[in-house]
Amino acid sequence: MNAGLVALLLLLLLVMALVRRRQGARGAKRRGALPPGPAPLPLLGNLLQLRSQRLDCALMELSGRWGPVFTVRLGPRPAVVLCGYTALRDALVLQADTFSGRGAMAVFERFTRGNGIVFSNGARWLTLRNFALGALKEFGLGKRTIEERVLEEAACLLGEFQATVGVPFDPRRLLDNAVSNVICSVVFGSRYGYGDPEFLRLLDLFNDNFRIMSSRWGEMYNIFPSFLDWLPGPHHRIFRNFAELRVFISEQIQRHRQTRQPGEPRDFIDCFLDQIDKEPQDAEGHFQEETLVMTTHNLFFGGTETTSTTLRYGILILLKYPEVAAKLQAELDEVVGRARPPVQADRAHLPYTNAVLHEIQRFISVLPLGLPRALTRDTHLRGHFLPKGTFVIPLLASAHRDPTQFKDPDSFNPSNFLDDKGEFKSNDAFMPFAPGKRMCLGASLARSEIFLFFTAILQRFCLLPTGSPADIDLTPQCTGLGNVPPAFQLRVVAR
Repeated sequence: MNAGLVALLLLLLLVMALVRRRQGARGAKRRGALPPGPAPLPLLGNLLQLRSQRLDCALMELSGRWGPVFTVRLGPRPAVVLCGYTALRDALVLQADTFSGRGAMAVFERFTRGNGIVFSNGARWLTLRNFALGALKEFGLGKRTIEERVLEEAACLLGEFQATVGVPFDPRRLLDNAVSNVICSVVFGSRYGYGDPEFLRLLDLFNDNFRIMSSRWGEMYNIFPSFLDWLPGPHHRIFRNFAELRVFISEQIQRHRQTRQPGEPRDFIDCFLDQIDKEPQDAEGHFQEETLVMTTHNLFFGGTETTSTTLRYGILILLKYPEVAAKLQAELDEVVGRARPPVQADRAHLPYTNAVLHEIQRFISVLPLGLPRALTRDTHLRGHFLPKGTFVIPLLASAHRDPTQFKDPDSFNPSNFLDDKGEFKSNDAFMPFAPGKRMCLGASLARSEIFLFFTAILQRFCLLPTGSPADIDLTPQCTGLGNVPPAFQLRVVAR
């Protein structure tokens, strides 16, 4: 833990005596209503028991003692943790409505103020989600047209890879640009060149925010926002980055206002502006420009960062395990050949490839803690009473590392998704997009992109590490909101 965070904890310890009286009978009553867990310290909660650099691993260790449903205190706030596939299924799937609320995260609350799709709740969330699903489908999600867009972008990405042949390079920006262009074509109605300096700046802002929010600084801000607001540190950059992204999105909306033909939408923003025209502009209205800004940011960020991170982490894994990449390429050659690009219809005939892509997502668990939930009503789970409003951490990584569901949960092993005959075997414990009512809006697009981008690259190129595969470390650079892979370079050689 760095010096800034140590200073924070010392400060908190100094003020503990001032807050103990506020944790009286009411707080004790609330703790008693929740599942058991490790004993907390005043104000700090269980932070000393969660000092591991990987919060997901620390929580899974606590589950070994306290069971699949237990309570930890993140500073002063109690959080119920769901650990393991069956606990996650019982809550997020079998009680989907009850667990459909979004738990507040200070880093997003400060920016979104409850607007947008991801961090809104109640009627606003339901209205925006239904509208967004309809609008996104209108512009290709779940249809052949979105596959065509991904294939077109994959061809552009291959051209960029080709320009680097034999020279070591970091693939992050190229992958970010390719993935982002797909969602940009739906939301903004346009794509951006791989050398566009303004767009590269925006992609860097996304990446920087995802990395900081996945660090200890991001974790501490969500727990002690009022304290961190006064302390120097990289967490302040999150909000400067947000402000810059907001300017870009607002400019895009204004351009759409000036060029649109009402009733003839070209993209998601036009659809939303049409809806704004139809709705009364009062304080309770769900369709306002501020909501459009936040919803666009949600789609832009959600449609870029997690998918790009999955692709980048997957490439690093294949550099470490060249035998897996070679076997995948052999299957592609046999089933698809090299005369045409792979398409979605090929997936059913590529069992090993399908298993590898599932295993990459399982192994890295790009959002290990999921996004927090909040209960919409009182309920019971596994013999525990959980009151309405309870903050819930759905530990998705625990499903992916559940030994009752995967035969080799702690290693990268594609056979986790293969049967004894070598055929692809699905598993309900595979939940990278979070199950239930809060499933990621772009799940189908992400699945399509992961398959089409990966197979396009591996059909055309051999991936070579800059050093020995044995020396590649797959440990995340940071873990919190997401699992962020370490920076790396590779070389590509045409096959």
